[in-house]
Amino acid sequence: MRASIIVTSHNYGEFIERCLRSCLSQSLSPSEYEVILVDDASNDQTLEIVETFKSFANFRVIANKENVGVAESANIGIRAALGQYVVRVDADDFVNAHFLLFLSTYLAENHDAFGVACDYVMADESGEKQERRHAEEHPISCGILYRKDLLTKAGLYDARFRHLEEEELRKRLGESYRIHYLRIPLYRYRMHATNKTKRLAEMAPFREELARREAGRKA
Repeated sequence: MRASIIVTSHNYGEFIERCLRSCLSQSLSPSEYEVILVDDASNDQTLEIVETFKSFANFRVIANKENVGVAESANIGIRAALGQYVVRVDADDFVNAHFLLFLSTYLAENHDAFGVACDYVMADESGEKQERRHAEEHPISCGILYRKDLLTKAGLYDARFRHLEEEELRKRLGESYRIHYLRIPLYRYRMHATNKTKRLAEMAPFREELARREAGRKA
């Protein structure tokens, strides 16, 4: 199988339907990719909503019995993935129909890349376009297609990081984190009141830990 999309979700039932519709409407043949939803012990209507997608042969649901955080949920999905490549899509975001085709074709032809990211469009709560951003200048944790074997060899995400898990991975891998960039906006990054990235107080301990590690490396 060419690629696996990993969607992690905790109480994002409000947005999950559009996310999954976009992921399951890729221009690749369904036999070439799969979509794995890892539900992180949601207590909203998420699991009821996703029942309507179980008719798709390339769709799977993994339901965590307890909340383990986005990093470990992503790891659970990656370990279960059958694809040569893996990519995360947040449950409140959605993607272009050619998302997997373009990114996987690029990796197949550029063997020096650990992964490839695309540009993205900021969208409001209703999904309407606001502005385009370049992933190289404004990196986010999703929309990066990785070679599964290399990501697994690197140790996947640090499960202790419930926030900033992608930044931790970048810093941990250093120069071996060789990401290429496609200047094509294939990802829609939705901004809304409950975005994980807006929980600044929750992020503070993880940012401090990254700063301590960096200081230790320079000492």
